Amino acid sequence: MKFVRFEAHGETAYGSVEGEMVRQMTASPFEEYQVTDHAHPLSHVKLLAPVMPRKIVAIGLNYKSHLGDRKPPEVPEPFFKTSSSVIAPEEHIVIPKEAIEGSLNVQEEAELTVVIGRGCKRATKADALSYVLGYTCGNDVSARPWQSNDLQWWRGKSSDTFAPLGPYIVTDLDPSNLRISARINGRTVQDATTADLIHDVPSIIEFVSRAMTLEPGDVIMTGTPGQPEDIHPGDSVEIEIEGVGVLRNPVRAEQPA
Repeated sequence: MKFVRFEAHGETAYGSVEGEMVRQMTASPFEEYQVTDHAHPLSHVKLLAPVMPRKIVAIGLNYKSHLGDRKPPEVPEPFFKTSSSVIAPEEHIVIPKEAIEGSLNVQEEAELTVVIGRGCKRATKADALSYVLGYTCGNDVSARPWQSNDLQWWRGKSSDTFAPLGPYIVTDLDPSNLRISARINGRTVQDATTADLIHDVPSIIEFVSRAMTLEPGDVIMTGTPGQPEDIHPGDSVEIEIEGVGVLRNPVRAEQPA
């Protein structure tokens, strides 16, 4: 199935996408629901982030093409992004004024993003995917000097708008070999497949759930391939994942208060 979270006629709801129509659901896909006959043309609704997670677990250094000459990590290397950094498709990625004034490079990062469907503690690689509702596109926007020079990554990874998600949650995908790409103003800057992950999705879920319970609606961003590039006000960034769709976000500078 293809789930979407949307706004129409002042109401926020989940729906099931069927062709160019959205059929409204009675509840979220994380609980018991029914798909109703109340339908909207997809072009007539405002797409929201498909999930508002309590936790965003992101995995660093998880593609060989992104490592350079660094040694691959022996286990997944998680860090957190905050839920307050989540934005929807077509919403603006905002470059903080300090980054603009200091000419700090801010970069996109295309990432396959796992959406957890049910409570998960101490999963094994064998059963890890049974806890997954589906997959969406994620953009782990990163302010590189803050990431490199701050003691923690909170600014560099969780500034407002630094976690675009969407457009859909798609179920029944095999995450082991999906093409993933990023484009800036139509120019491809990242292009790989998830077959290149150092630690695959089941391994990540197993490792993370040893330490913490993953809850319905939590997401895991699985890492980015290649060498991301700088984004600037006026740019348009697209993250595309095979079988999921395209997450598009324009970029602007932070406006004076």
